[in-house]
Order: sequence, then structure tokens, then C-alpha cells
Amino acid sequence: MDAGLKLDGFAGGPSPSTPPLPDYLIRMPADLNTSIDFLKERVDKTLTVQTQIAATWLWRHKTLAQWEQVSSDLDKTVPGSLAQVAIAAQTSFNAATGALDTRLQRIHEITVPIVESMRTEADRNTELKPVVNDLSGRGNARGVIEDEGTALLSAWELEFGGAAFAPAPGNDMTYDSFNALFVGRAANPNATPPVTALPSLRTLKRGQSDAATVQRREAGRVGKRLALIEKDCQDWYAEATRYFPVGTEIGDLIRGEIPTTSDYNPPTPPPPAPPTPPTPPTP
Repeated sequence: MDAGLKLDGFAGGPSPSTPPLPDYLIRMPADLNTSIDFLKERVDKTLTVQTQIAATWLWRHKTLAQWEQVSSDLDKTVPGSLAQVAIAAQTSFNAATGALDTRLQRIHEITVPIVESMRTEADRNTELKPVVNDLSGRGNARGVIEDEGTALLSAWELEFGGAAFAPAPGNDMTYDSFNALFVGRAANPNATPPVTALPSLRTLKRGQSDAATVQRREAGRVGKRLALIEKDCQDWYAEATRYFPVGTEIGDLIRGEIPTTSDYNPPTPPPPAPPTPPTPPTP
């Protein structure tokens, strides 16, 4: 896809503001896979260490079985797990968005040269100018690209004779092919060459919207749960290291095995010191 194509809220523009998280919650990055993978590792390491020291100390807020259930919830290979459902929703959304953007990109790619060809025709037939002058191929957002393509489709049919006007080479640069990008087409395996089915633009837009709704719902669920799990991991670690200081066998085991927030999201290093100014020459 053209790097310059900005698609209604998915590229470019200011980011929406959100209220800050409570101080005790880790700030998870936008990459859901990374968030789940890190927290799964932390839960598994916590479970392993808690199992090893259970005879000496067991956290009162979670049993070993409960830690095991949390680990299962974060396992993307377990059918129906929290992690698998969330990742599947994100994958479906990405696929639906890609299909919609690919269609709109193709509409844009055809709109630009056909509009230019119509301008050339309008130079030769000035009666076409009132219609052609309002056509455009400069859109770089989903809604604008669709509107420009729709306007072109109308002009192509009503003012330029539809299929009779075929100024550009290639089967996909015809009126019928361009119209199919909007209304779709049925498969025809007996045609030469065979024609594949093409969903309508309306179908692609609804599919992307539905996938976005599911993705937002599942992201909200998993985000809330990840924050609570992370809080449990942080509280467990804080309490365990309070009871077992550095230099003790259990204290060193805890600190050596379990990744912490700073391992996952290290602080930004300070900026480099400014260069030392040259020593002024001795008078």
C-alpha cells in the first residue's frame, strides 16, 4: 500500500487522549502479543518459584492452582483461552482492514488515470467540463477515496457511455471492472479466463467494522485482565522480597528467576552529557 495513504484514524492525525493508568499498574505497549508473552513468562516464573518455596512460604492471595489457571489463560496455544481469543480477534481485524484498504487502494489507482483521461476529453468537448471539473483523484483517506471513486463511476456511466469509454489499457481499467470494485461480482468458473467472486465494497466495510467491534471488546477484556494479573505479580514479588532479603537462598532465587517491570520496560536512559567546550587559548 502507498506509504502516503492515510486511512481515517488508522494512520496520521493526533492520537486520542486517554486518562492515565493508576501508578501501580504497568503500562503495556500497543503490541498485544508482546504484552501477553512477557506476562506469561512472569507468571510461569512466579509459579515455578512459588512451587519451590511453598513449604517455606505461600502467598495468601493465590494458591498454586490459581497461578496455574492464570498461566493457562495466558497460553495462546490453549483453545478458548483469554490470550487466544484476544489474538484471534486482533488477527481478524488486521485481515479485514487489509482487505478493505487493498480494495480502496485499487479504486484510487484507477480513479487517478481515468479522471485525467476524462479531463483530456473535456478539453475537446467543453460540455463535459461542468461534470469533469468536480472529479478528483487526490484523496488519501478511506471516505474521500470512496467518494471520489463513486463520483467517477457516476460520470463514467452517465456522461461517458459506461463501458464504451475505455481509454486505458488493461481489463481491470474498464467501467465494468471498476463498477465491480463497488458492487462486487459473482464467480464464473466457465468464463475464459475464469472469473473469481469479488465481495462488494459495502461487504468489506461492514466486515471491517464488525471485526473492529470484536477486537475492541476483546482488547478491553484482555487489557483489564492483564493489568490485574500484573498487579498480582508485582504484589507477590514485593512481599516475597520483603521476607527474603538479598543474600538468602530464597531471596536470591526470587530475584534471579523472576522478570520484573524494569526488565520488561526499562527506564529511558538519560541523555548524553554535552561535549566539553574547548579550552580557550592562553593569552
